[in-house]
Amino acid sequence: MGHWDTQHGEIALPSAEFAAVRQAVQKATHEHQTKVFEETQAFWKSLTRKEQTDPAAYMAALSEYTDAKHDELNAHRDRPYWNQATKPPFTEEFLDDVEWRLGLPYGSKPARVLKADLPFPTNRTTSFTAGEGSVSFDKDANTVRWSTNENRGATERAHASVAGTVFFDRLKTVKWTRNTGGVITGTNEYAQEEGVAPSCHVAFGPIGAATEPSHCEEYTDSKGNRVTRSDLSRIQQELWNAQRKLQQRMAKVTAAAGRGKTTAASNRGSFAAYGHSEPVSSFTNSGSGGRSGLGAMALTVAYTQTPPSCCIYATS
Repeated sequence: MGHWDTQHGEIALPSAEFAAVRQAVQKATHEHQTKVFEETQAFWKSLTRKEQTDPAAYMAALSEYTDAKHDELNAHRDRPYWNQATKPPFTEEFLDDVEWRLGLPYGSKPARVLKADLPFPTNRTTSFTAGEGSVSFDKDANTVRWSTNENRGATERAHASVAGTVFFDRLKTVKWTRNTGGVITGTNEYAQEEGVAPSCHVAFGPIGAATEPSHCEEYTDSKGNRVTRSDLSRIQQELWNAQRKLQQRMAKVTAAAGRGKTTAASNRGSFAAYGHSEPVSSFTNSGSGGRSGLGAMALTVAYTQTPPSCCIYATS
């Protein structure tokens, strides 16, 4: 048996990139809907007069059509990997959308699909369907939110969708500025049953590099500096080092305060030995720093007592 999975996250886009990212998703979605519409017209033209007027004959023709399309798609999938140089003739998403538009509600008569029946995006569209998910833009905040349903394979289908594919491809070309980027987290049925909190699946830009460097995609900043996997690995190591130092410092505070006492002094830091969250950091371009231009990270440590955690902040 499978299990449901889901993803959610918000990305802060540079103001100069927001419109271009949204336009890329709109363009791809419009092209997809155009292809769906054209396919519905081709199907209608292929019908006989009886199939265009009789519901039973129409549904029989639709069933024959969809079976043939699924066979065509499956035949391509069943090819050996070395014989799949060409792309499939169409995607599962395309076929699903065509079937949905051609479907006949109970008690209805067959009718040609109209262009107005399809959700063509406009310049005012802010949310785009991505399989079993969505890409939603907030112009006022210059943010975009990625979200998928809770369903078996929902995340995979959302990423493979037209809007999802273009969205994540376009993020790779963004020129990121300070305080932009973000983290997309996810979970699944098994993790939730075990009480495991959602974890980072992928991160982007400076925010992603500061908070989840091991999951962050390589990127280029607005000055043309490339942040590579090596840079991100170094940042992750610095976070781990800072975390270990924090643990050691908190352990010393606990030991100095003494365990088992009920005075205010003994309570201070008594939580420290039992757990902590992963450190969170941010960094600034404070120097050339070689190829990446990241410079040295100056770290200061702050504590939060409830719940036990540590936060690492970058200072210039």
